[in-house]
Amino acid sequence: MPKKLTTRVSTEKVAERFMREAMAVVLRNVIEHDWGFFSREDQRMHLQTVDEGSREGQKLQTVDEGSREGQKKAKVWLEERGRKICESADGKVTGADLRKLQAKIEAEREHIEVMWISFMLKNDWITAKLKDSDIMLTAYPKSHNRYERVVNLREIFPGAFGGHGGWDQNPPKVEFDKTTGLLAVGTEDRLDDRNHLDVREFLFTG
Repeated sequence: MPKKLTTRVSTEKVAERFMREAMAVVLRNVIEHDWGFFSREDQRMHLQTVDEGSREGQKLQTVDEGSREGQKKAKVWLEERGRKICESADGKVTGADLRKLQAKIEAEREHIEVMWISFMLKNDWITAKLKDSDIMLTAYPKSHNRYERVVNLREIFPGAFGGHGGWDQNPPKVEFDKTTGLLAVGTEDRLDDRNHLDVREFLFTG
């Protein structure tokens, strides 16, 4: 009878592989850390350290020493109910380091917001519903961080209303295009044929 072959994989290697697959790196090597977020996160825009904390080639002795889950782990909030901020969430990033991180985040804010909205869509953390000629955007609908924004379509597309076949008579469809992260608005069946709105402009203010 053939001998059954088995492969034993350590718990540490399984965890390491999972973390790589579940992790999004947004900023690299800022104040000696990589910053991003994981697949299960707080429902509020932020960045946290996602590197292992061994920049100088020194192998960590224990997980507790790392910046991914250990003592060096840090987080910054990037919004408060949609208002743009950049504040330490745990007091671990202060002074010159915080100012350097804030400057980098300011320079890369558009890129960060695009990635975060894609993350929100993936997790169903944002909804869009048409009410009369307004789109009601709701961020984090099932969280205590929930907030709403109103997008007035008459102001954005004044020519689409009125007249025969206009949006007054034939209301547009409102759906997120998850491949682009944009909001598709129009009466056409294909998302590509509709008007597209970048919801970052409405969700995040200040």
